[in-house]
Amino acid sequence: MALNKLTNIKKLFFLGVAVASTKVMLLLFAYFFNAETYNQFNQIYYTASIIILFGSLGFNIAITRVGVSLKMAAAAVAVNAIAVYLVLQLISSPFNNLPEILSIIAYSIFISVTGIFNFHLLFTGRYKDYVILTILYSVLHLLLIPAVIFFGIDFFIALPAVGILWLLSGLPRYIRVKDTAFQNIKEFYKVGLSAFVINSAVSLALAADKYFVNHFFSLDLANSYTFAWGLTAPMFYIGVIIEQFLFSEAKPSKASILKKGFSLSASMVAVYATSLLIVVNFFPGLIPDSVNYNYVLSILTLMITGYSVYVIFHFPVNAYLFKSLGNEKQKTISIIFSLIIFAFVIVYAVIMQGVLMINYLWLLIITWSYIFTLLITKIFIMFRKSAEEEHVTPISEITNLEP
Repeated sequence: MALNKLTNIKKLFFLGVAVASTKVMLLLFAYFFNAETYNQFNQIYYTASIIILFGSLGFNIAITRVGVSLKMAAAAVAVNAIAVYLVLQLISSPFNNLPEILSIIAYSIFISVTGIFNFHLLFTGRYKDYVILTILYSVLHLLLIPAVIFFGIDFFIALPAVGILWLLSGLPRYIRVKDTAFQNIKEFYKVGLSAFVINSAVSLALAADKYFVNHFFSLDLANSYTFAWGLTAPMFYIGVIIEQFLFSEAKPSKASILKKGFSLSASMVAVYATSLLIVVNFFPGLIPDSVNYNYVLSILTLMITGYSVYVIFHFPVNAYLFKSLGNEKQKTISIIFSLIIFAFVIVYAVIMQGVLMINYLWLLIITWSYIFTLLITKIFIMFRKSAEEEHVTPISEITNLEP
């Protein structure tokens, strides 16, 4: 028993390091790039994040249930990615140069396909391969710093190269399926879409606001908002660790899950949030020159306040809910989440068309309204009594916070 606990702690530690590396990478760019270069990277990266989110379409979960070859999965991702970019181009025109557009789409496809099969490694218990490839993802992106600064290589050339290298690095490790029947493709989309609606709904908001600020706000404000998010994001990974800990508890009561979860979340989030605000307030010299310190302080204070409340409640509730989530309730959540996502996309489309003018405060309020609506909806459905509660079928859940 002690050996198993030690193994789980070791596994959780390495997974935490791998995930953290992807966020540290984004923060480091603010220290090495000047304001214009940092903003250009963020414009490309968060445009790609939207494409990756919809391009992958929950296929990371679907690949664990439906036998689909890498070639067919890549074709499905490519079709989705092109369709998503066309929609983005219609509602906001993020880029107008065809080679640049093709570069972003190519990067998104490579990253999406590799991410799907990398998750499959984690799902099948090969977490060491998953950790190695995730850290490699961060290292390859960090190579952009010398490539851009010392060699003057354009992001539109470097990023697709990063995507190709990551894909090729993982190929020997992936579980292969040789042939894919047409019926499998249909099921692949069906399972993927259901997983996307439930597991990626929050990720959509966490990518969409950065897409918006980096394309529509001033340089100073966009960089500061993005950097402030980079400092706030670790709270979500604290939540993920707590959620995984609660999942691993041996037959606890549901009340115990909530009580222990809330106390752990509140204490750990409070420590992180307080420590972060103290450091930023009293050591302004630690903030990079590519962002505006006053903007960072103001936005960070707001983000910490709003997102800390969400994290404290979301992850313990999620651990509770997914232990008693049956098929019928999963279907109900998927349908209602789809409607909420559709409404959110419409709101963003209207804002991008300039019909509504907003500042960063209203952008945060819109984002919080959306994610809290999702959370409250899920809680309401889960605590609603039904005959199905006697026949529970847990579903796969992955906390996909941001591409």
